[in-house]
Order: sequence, then structure tokens, then C-alpha cells
Amino acid sequence: MPFKYHLNEPHLDEKEIEYVTQVLKMGWLSAGGSFTKRFEDAFAEMVGVKHALAVQSGTAALHTAMLALGVKTGDKVVVPNYTCGACVSSVLQTGATPVIIDVDPHNFGMDLAILEEVLSTQKIKTVMVVHVYGLPCKNFEQIAQLCQKHNVPLLEDASEAHGSVLNGKKIGSFGDVAAFSVRSEKMIGVGEGGLVVTNNKEYYDKAKFYASRAAPHRGEKDPWHHKYIYTDVGMNYLLPHTLGAIGLAQVEKFPEILRRKQMVGELYRTLFKDVPGIKLQEIAPGSEPCYWLNCVMLNKPEEVVRKIGNELMKQGIEIRPAFWPLGDLNAFKSYAYKSQENGKKIFQSLIVLPSSVKLAENNGQGVREIVEIVKNVLKQY
Repeated sequence: MPFKYHLNEPHLDEKEIEYVTQVLKMGWLSAGGSFTKRFEDAFAEMVGVKHALAVQSGTAALHTAMLALGVKTGDKVVVPNYTCGACVSSVLQTGATPVIIDVDPHNFGMDLAILEEVLSTQKIKTVMVVHVYGLPCKNFEQIAQLCQKHNVPLLEDASEAHGSVLNGKKIGSFGDVAAFSVRSEKMIGVGEGGLVVTNNKEYYDKAKFYASRAAPHRGEKDPWHHKYIYTDVGMNYLLPHTLGAIGLAQVEKFPEILRRKQMVGELYRTLFKDVPGIKLQEIAPGSEPCYWLNCVMLNKPEEVVRKIGNELMKQGIEIRPAFWPLGDLNAFKSYAYKSQENGKKIFQSLIVLPSSVKLAENNGQGVREIVEIVKNVLKQY
């Protein structure tokens, strides 16, 4: 189905072509290239942390981050129910058990009260907080303090929140470790990729160890014949050089990407304000979202929401469904902690709208047209 307005599109220009061409001329396409190192350093500076490790996907970043934190078989990791399935699958990859808890019904972030209950009654190894659609999690600073109180490491899944800020501090710099995705439709996109970021040198070293096959003897000073000595079970996760080049180009122009995305998000909020039957995702106090994606919650029965979505697609608008709450999926139901109702209600009422950087063009004319189409379709139901 051809769409006039796409959900998300990468912001590419001559800079990516220039850098990738340089990589091709160098002749080294795999992991370990100079452009990837520059990408890692620039990304760390952008987030406001000391270390960044580029890997092959956001899922790989989550898995690597947990390995760096020492998550293993028999451990428990708290995960919110309203997020990508990779958050649970990456926990299971470590051999640990996810504890899936419900979310705030307005902001979609992890519920503080439920987390406190879990931390007070169970032995938890790590808490994974997700900043959904680029909006910082509500009560996030209190969540971080709660983790400190219980001496539990905090893992930020900032895959959707590049450039978001909470009380003057960049998302991704709060946790002991954070994971980002740089899949092509993210704020920074290389095709497929992710990053593990941290201020902790020990966690960084462990992340690099596990992401590079657990082969520690590959430095310049190591004997050449020790290269294939493996001291643990590791992964082949490091990012290829060609993608590192694209990532560097994207970071260098990120201020413009962020400006456009925030313009799109703020315009949606202005135009949808006070529209009957529509609620918007709540912005946590003190936060400056990047607005990776923009959504509406409709005061309609689930079957009507599906019909509205079908009609929007017929009119050329590419939409996306809400996340199916993880604790309600057959594969993960056994890991659900108590009620999952808020996640279910969000899923039943929500439609994600086009949020491309290109929608900022012509003073946001595309956003204005989308809003009018949505309002007109709502009148039919």
C-alpha cells in the first residue's frame, strides 16, 4: 500500500555517502574500523557519558549491557510490560528470569509503586527502565533512587530517546548502563545497530569483552598466537565499519535531526490539544522529549480503534500499533507480575502516527494534514 506520510524516514545526505565511500576505499568493512571508534566517542559525548560501545542491534546492546552487569542464570530482571519484546528476550538470553510489571497508564513508563513492591519482596539483580516513544519515564529520578536504596543496578533502555532530557540531564546518562538502538527508523539510524553506554570503566570493559567473543588477548601488546583464546562464552556483536561511518555522520548532524523531530512532536500536541475523544501521552515534569514517535489514545472501543486505523491507512497515512503488553503474550505470560491492565488498555486505545523528520518541512504542513484527516475520520465513528 503506497503511503503519502511514512511513520519514520532516515535523514540521509551527502555526508553518509562521503564517509561510507572513505570506508570502502580503506578496504576494511568489518568491526574495529576507525570510523566506528569516532562514532562511539561522538555518541558518548552526545549522551554525556565516558564510554560507548557500538554493537549490531538494540537487542544486542541490551544483552551485552546485562552481561556487563553480571546478569546470569537464576537472576531476576524487572521489565515493564509496555515495550518491545527484545526487552524480555534479551533477559532470557542471559538465562535470567524477567519480572514483567505494569506501567503508568498516562506516560507508559514503569510504575514506581509496583517497582517498589517488587524490590521490597524479591531479590532483583537489575531493573530495566524504558523511555517509551522518546518521552522520559515518569518518576524516573525516584526510580533511580529506589534502585540505589536496594543496591540494584539500573539499566536504561534509551533505544527510543536519543536527545531527550530530564531536569537538564541527558537520558542514557542516569543508569549504571544504558542501551540505545540505531536501527534505521530511530533518531540516529545506521540500518541495524545499537550502543552500550556507561560512565563505569569496569562495565564498559566487560561489555567489550562479551561483545567481541570473550577473546581478551587481541591487543597490540598481546602475543599473536593468543588471538583465539576464549575465556568465556562471548558474542560476535561489534558493529561493522561501514555502519560506524553512517553513525558518525548521523551524530554530527544530530542537532538538526532533534530540532526537526521536536518541532513535529510539539506541533502535534498543539493541534490535538482539546480535541474531543483524544488523549496524548503524558510528558513527565521536567522532561524535554525527543518525540521519536507520536501517538493518540482514542476514547473508543478496541474494535472501533482498529477500524479507524484501517481508514487512516486507506487515506495514505502509515500508522503503527501500540506494543502488545508483554505480560499478556503466551510466550511471556508466566513472567507477568500481578495485573497487566494498564498495558492492555494502552494497547486497545492507541494509534502511532507518522513522525518522520520530513514532516517538519514546509512549516509542518504534513502534520497539519494528518491531524485534519484524523479529526475527520473520528467524526465518522
